[in-house]
Amino acid sequence: MTGFRGRRRKLTAAAVASLVGFALVAIAPVPMYGQEQSEIYVLAINQNGEPILELDAADITVKEDVGQSQVVSVKRFGWPMRVTVLLDNGPGTESALVHYRSGLKKFFEGLPPTVPVTLITTAPNPRFLIRDSKDRVQIERAVNLITPDDGLGRFSDALIEYSRRLDEEFRLVTEEQLPPYMPVLVSIATTHQDGSDVRRESNERMLRSLMKHRVSSNLIMVTPSRTANEPESLTNIQLDEGQNAEIAKIVQEATRGSYTPITGSGTSSLSTTILPGLAQAITLRYIRQMSQHQVVIERPAGAAGPMKNFALTLSNHPGAKVIISTDGIMP
Repeated sequence: MTGFRGRRRKLTAAAVASLVGFALVAIAPVPMYGQEQSEIYVLAINQNGEPILELDAADITVKEDVGQSQVVSVKRFGWPMRVTVLLDNGPGTESALVHYRSGLKKFFEGLPPTVPVTLITTAPNPRFLIRDSKDRVQIERAVNLITPDDGLGRFSDALIEYSRRLDEEFRLVTEEQLPPYMPVLVSIATTHQDGSDVRRESNERMLRSLMKHRVSSNLIMVTPSRTANEPESLTNIQLDEGQNAEIAKIVQEATRGSYTPITGSGTSSLSTTILPGLAQAITLRYIRQMSQHQVVIERPAGAAGPMKNFALTLSNHPGAKVIISTDGIMP
């Protein structure tokens, strides 16, 4: 960037100690070196719990053991979202259909009207019912199009296709840049009886893409009720049973997302609590991300090695509290 006297980089995620709720942030040693410029993201909250939308360099003080850093610039930074829902509509979902439709309608209604949404069913193959739409009428019509299919859902295949679409859309985004929006993924799938062509290398590429593009994942895994054993059969466990759950857990851990297990008899919770609650959580994160500031700092002259005892304080706003992020992703 023109005018920078040193290399600019983001603070690493390991540098920030996460906090519960709003509080002043303490940061662990940061691998940033002398006269380098780094960017951090600051969400400031006033005494009434409202985001502070106007901050300038005079409001922010950054210190470490060797002295005070220079605040080079402060600017509003709003990072929008797009939400994609993958839904398994394969065999055995007939009894859950009413809860799928009711829950998804509440979910989409609970999101901010400025957030585009996509709905994809995964049986017998991933299929768009609506794509990147903010039209509430069309979104409701798409939800009403959900029907059970005799073909198996394709959990892994749908995730792989989703990651490939992001790869293509963000192909010009460098590692130092944030994507133009945060991809939010919601997947509702069964824990077994999947029709995907599961390959290790494909799933590894998918995971790398989800992490690279900073996908916020929300995995809801339904364990179907077990049918009775066939006569003279020792077990009715499917050969692939548990495979999807394992993949979902890996995705959740790699992307620092959420994992919600439910039973086949508990799908009513999708419409009563799970999907409405998820919409509230996504909306809160959206508000925080759209209300933050990007702060560029430069270390004191002569500073070398990792930063020690990093501290950021906010002045001119009595009683205000801050949350700091290294990558624009607010909790």
